Amino acid sequence: MPILLLQNWVLTKFHSTSWLIIDFVTLLLVDLSALINIVTMYLASKDKVKLLWYLQIVFLAFFPMIIIPYTDTWVLPSVSLILLGFVGMSNQNLNLIYRILFSVIAGVATAITYYIKPSGIIPAIAFVIIGIIYLCNKINKKRLLKAFCLLLFLLGSGAATFVLGQNIISNQEYISIDKSLEIPSIHFINMGMSGTTGAYNPHDALMMAKLPKKQDKIEYSKKMIRKRLKQRGFWGYISFLIKKQGYNTADGTFGWLGEGTFIFTKTPASTWKWWAQTFTYPNGKNVSVFRFISQLIWIFLIGVLLFGWKYHDLISDGLRLSLIGGFLFLLIFEGGRSRYLIQFLPSIMILVLILWQSSREIITKILLATGLKKMEVSQNA
Repeated sequence: MPILLLQNWVLTKFHSTSWLIIDFVTLLLVDLSALINIVTMYLASKDKVKLLWYLQIVFLAFFPMIIIPYTDTWVLPSVSLILLGFVGMSNQNLNLIYRILFSVIAGVATAITYYIKPSGIIPAIAFVIIGIIYLCNKINKKRLLKAFCLLLFLLGSGAATFVLGQNIISNQEYISIDKSLEIPSIHFINMGMSGTTGAYNPHDALMMAKLPKKQDKIEYSKKMIRKRLKQRGFWGYISFLIKKQGYNTADGTFGWLGEGTFIFTKTPASTWKWWAQTFTYPNGKNVSVFRFISQLIWIFLIGVLLFGWKYHDLISDGLRLSLIGGFLFLLIFEGGRSRYLIQFLPSIMILVLILWQSSREIITKILLATGLKKMEVSQNA
């Protein structure tokens, strides 16, 4: 409902129902998210700002999802604002007034993110947990008082924004809603256990439309969950989750061309548009090149996260827990495709740069130990 109302509002302002308008707005939102990430990196580590510019430019050049108007892309600016807010809150060098301002930003952004894509608030939950852990490790009265003050503004701004959103939804007259037809959350857990990938299940979705009452939908979902658990058994379910994690995270194109029929496939005239479309259209002769380069970029990003495991501070641990929370969410609920990771890209981009130096050191040590890299001997030795 919130994304429907938001997109309708945008089209109303532009006095158009063109899909292209929504595409351009999506492009703007994704780029806005990238710019907010730059500000966040400035607060976290000024010396890595330029590297983040380069990384995001290269990544977005091979990210055609940048124009797909869906909750995964429209939620990116508010997710980036969540990270900006929490990084600003945790900056001990800032004046308390500024930290309070960042806590308000985090609270408002969390509520907005919840309305666009509820799973997008996982970074907010992660940072609150990590913040409490770090606070408990080094408790003193002054730090505790500041933390309470920041938490108060965080919760207050988030609650106020949430209530405002509820009022907008309750009073909207654009579409009529029958709450008795609401699909329960357990349905998405059930779908997350279906098939071989835990992806969207047409039969389960159809049953949600056929069953008249919400309680009937809940009972059907519970029945299917028990059935699927019994069929797989304990070790079978563990094996299923391991495979599903692969489906959730392995594809560097984020599922591009893997679903939907939204691309007009007729070969256009030989212009710059044609050249770009050969990389992204279903029948483009360079689609395999696009997939290969995208996969290399994705492997690089995941590799940095993997080998940077030794580095720890509040920000990096908060971002790590955000990703872990995201992985767990996709394992439990509907997943099976890496497109759902798009909402966590701000966390990934910032964390990659924070861990870059630590990751390089670990990789260098591995290369030296395996003989793939020779030790550089100083000429003065």
